[in-house]
Amino acid sequence: MLPYLIALDVDGTLLDSQGRLRPRVKNAVRAAVAAGHHVCLATGRRWVASRPFAQELGLRTPCIVHNGAVAVDPLTDEPVWKQPLPAEFVRQAILKARELGVSLFFHDLDHPHGDRMLYEPGARLPRASWFFEAGRLTQEVPDLLEWVSVGAVRVLVRDRYEGAEAFRRWITAEWGDAVRVLAGTDLEPGLYAVEVSDAPVCKGWAVERLAAHLQVPVERVVAFGDWDNDIEMLQFAGIGVAMANGSPAARAAARRVTASNDEDGVAVVLEELLGGGVRGGVGGGAGRGR
Repeated sequence: MLPYLIALDVDGTLLDSQGRLRPRVKNAVRAAVAAGHHVCLATGRRWVASRPFAQELGLRTPCIVHNGAVAVDPLTDEPVWKQPLPAEFVRQAILKARELGVSLFFHDLDHPHGDRMLYEPGARLPRASWFFEAGRLTQEVPDLLEWVSVGAVRVLVRDRYEGAEAFRRWITAEWGDAVRVLAGTDLEPGLYAVEVSDAPVCKGWAVERLAAHLQVPVERVVAFGDWDNDIEMLQFAGIGVAMANGSPAARAAARRVTASNDEDGVAVVLEELLGGGVRGGVGGGAGRGR
């Protein structure tokens, strides 16, 4: 039997609402790996924030991070691909952010996974601990324009709604479909985030690229997701599965809606899809999550 390619979003999908990897889900994923299936993460997180889960789950297949702009081999820690933004866009974006007085963060390609975030003095720094952890992969630099030649895999503006939305409108007017924009409420209350990648970059594009590399036909691709940045991935997959806690658009894009992330929704589908090999990996004491 041909193996499946199983792509797992992390936040809101693989992890529960408290950010935990639930035992039933962990066991089901590990059993799928042991059975010979290609299992990968497909997340907007940086690799440094994804690696611990890849290691805990024993993943062997390249993992998709930065919403598809980067893929990393979890066994070697080497990048499989990095898709940079157009240099001229990055240059103009830095200048526009200065003009609008909004905070811009630059994921530079000098870092092997694009994980480092550069910013200029006065930037509105996130309060969340993830920003300051992970080996201090954040760095204040005097002038981001000096880094344009290095290249950026992702640009992020996070600020008050008015400024961030003005930045998004500028991109739409000046760059159109030449870059890809994700915009929405930031995790920090009162702030708005605008994230920009190269035009083709999305999880669907990345999963399609990975499936071709692994020679897995689309009907053997299974994707799990919960939010709007998962839509293209859910639409591409032969079996696109949205979480019950997912956004309306994600649920509409999927072929199936499973239980929520607090109810072991990923495990429910994997146990059903892959049968005894996965159920056997769960162990006698594991029941359905509540």
